[in-house]
Amino acid sequence: MRAQTMIPPIYRIPETLEGELHELYQTVERFKARELSEAQFRAFRVPMGIYEQRESGTYMLRVRLPAGGILPHQLKRLAEVAAAYGNGVLHVTTRQDIQVHRVALDAMYPALLSLLEAGLSTKGGGGNTVRNITACHDSGVCPREAFDVAPYAVAVTERMLPDRLSYELPRKYKIAFSACSRDCAGATVNDLGFIAHRQAGAEGFAVYAGGGMGAKSRVGNLLHGFVPASDAFLVAEAVKRLFDKHGDRKNKHRARLRFLVERIGFEAFQRLYEEELAALRAAGPAPLTVRALPGGEPGRNWPASAPTPAPSAEFARWREANLTPQKQAGFFMVELPLVLGDLPAQKASALAEVVAAHGEGMLRATPTQNLVLRWASEEELPALHQELSALGLAEPQPLVLRNLVACAGASTCRLGICLSRGLAKALRQSLRASDSLDLDKLGGVQIHISGCPNACGRHPVAGIGFAGAARRVAGRLAPHYALYLGGRVTEGQTRLALATGTLPARNVPAFALAFLKAFQASRQAPDLQAFLDHGGRSVAEALVARYREVPAFEDDQSFYYDWDADLPFSLAGRGPGECSAGVFDLIEVDLASACEALNAGRHYAAAALAVRSLLITRGLQPKDDAEAFELFLTHFVRQGLVDRRVEPVVSAGARHALAADQAQTFAGAPADVAALVFAVRSLYDQMDASLRVKPPTAAPPGAAAGSAATDVP
Repeated sequence: MRAQTMIPPIYRIPETLEGELHELYQTVERFKARELSEAQFRAFRVPMGIYEQRESGTYMLRVRLPAGGILPHQLKRLAEVAAAYGNGVLHVTTRQDIQVHRVALDAMYPALLSLLEAGLSTKGGGGNTVRNITACHDSGVCPREAFDVAPYAVAVTERMLPDRLSYELPRKYKIAFSACSRDCAGATVNDLGFIAHRQAGAEGFAVYAGGGMGAKSRVGNLLHGFVPASDAFLVAEAVKRLFDKHGDRKNKHRARLRFLVERIGFEAFQRLYEEELAALRAAGPAPLTVRALPGGEPGRNWPASAPTPAPSAEFARWREANLTPQKQAGFFMVELPLVLGDLPAQKASALAEVVAAHGEGMLRATPTQNLVLRWASEEELPALHQELSALGLAEPQPLVLRNLVACAGASTCRLGICLSRGLAKALRQSLRASDSLDLDKLGGVQIHISGCPNACGRHPVAGIGFAGAARRVAGRLAPHYALYLGGRVTEGQTRLALATGTLPARNVPAFALAFLKAFQASRQAPDLQAFLDHGGRSVAEALVARYREVPAFEDDQSFYYDWDADLPFSLAGRGPGECSAGVFDLIEVDLASACEALNAGRHYAAAALAVRSLLITRGLQPKDDAEAFELFLTHFVRQGLVDRRVEPVVSAGARHALAADQAQTFAGAPADVAALVFAVRSLYDQMDASLRVKPPTAAPPGAAAGSAATDVP
């Protein structure tokens, strides 16, 4: 193994970090002594990349890896930290970070200090900061690339990290570099994205701004058709300063850069950007320094005299499935598939030894939560296969399974609604067990699962995406997933997946299997996009209709339990706790359920869910639908908080709920029920974090009812 002290760092960590870690130690001690509130402690630790997890008192450390690069000694140190201070597992994210989970409060400081000694940092891994800057994991070896963009991701990182402003932004700021128009790094769906091109022999970037994924995803606008590659930092810094000055700091749900673009329009955004860029150029900043990253030297590790194992049938299957030829003749990129991005610490430590002896002597994390080892020579492949097989990292997996992505979900994340990892396991098992589905023929179909709408699983750009949701069925919460279809990322052709209904979590594997069988049976569709464009969406809609029903709790309780859950589904533990987040979650559940019932023609259910949704804001807990309708009449309709024209349909709902045989026809017309749902939704949209609403005043002659007036507690 090479002496790691001779290896240059992937990126330079600011010299101030050691002092900041000491300050963290003091902050932890003050928090333990109750000299600091939870809010004060959180304000310090989150920008340092430390998040409290679902299990109170445990924390996640998000280690930033620019361009996804990690050296053997760093991997070994991460393994040691995970074993000593965490749950013993390293988790690779879709943003090419590595996370250490379930770290205790007292373990924060020693864990981060140990990481710093290995040239690793979590700073900027969370909060309103410049997040990990990503790049194509095959940049530098890809036959299609314009040029290697990874050094630019690292160089911009090094310029951003020491700047205080990088940690005081209105919201997170995500940057990506792609090496060609295939846009493997997702530059067109980041806050700021660079795509490499050559123009008249010069290296440069097309630049996209205002993209992003989440509850309201957006494809970025073209900010520059071409800028010299040396301008990458100036562009990123100008956008950062614009964001700092004009972003929304009041409403965190509308604070991302894409919402600023929507609010002021892209032309106004461009004008502000040009002003910031001109001011930067006038100030004469130091030019961007780009250097070659460690590795990338053919055959520098593998000794020609090393013994070569005899190739086997398993070797041939591995080579076919997990290897990609590089643009450099005779060398290969080797993918190491990780199930759901997890790598046990003991295995990671052993893998570090393998990496040090093969290829370029480093790993790259991928957006699909796997790892790749590059620059493996033809001669060393048999030995590399043998060593990876011993670690269980050489399984030849179909691409559809290697591309299966799931965020942490409700297993650890406080924002998670569903156990996305549990669903991913069930989905893998279902696909593997199918006798009628040839996984190898599915090609590059991407299935992405997020535990909530926030898109950490990148479901908005997946061919098949699922986002966790909660729905109320006969008064009980049941885990569901919103289905998204047809997402793709390619420069000039990026499009977001379209919502295509909602499914109970228990039925997602059955739906996915049936849908993929229909795709495989199609003779006119060369890929999933073509299938969707030529009848596949209708197939999906029909399957959603088949699988969307939830049986009564008494008939099948499994629908009310999430995958991998031992207790009935609930939203317990979700939200930061210091605000009304849990209340808003329940309101969103009921309103979403009301809209779906309305669209399905279940008008009574839609009305009952709508009136129930806001009662919690008045501290009211109805025992049944009849009481819910009456309370809504008393506290919302007759108080003038909603249009009085909804009163007849609410009264009709109350009468129906009291019907002795429950068979009485609901008297509410579909249009009236729709108006009720809309009125409740509109009132909810007026609420602030304190759950105050603005009632309508008496409208002047000729004016529409429902204009806002004074606050009502």
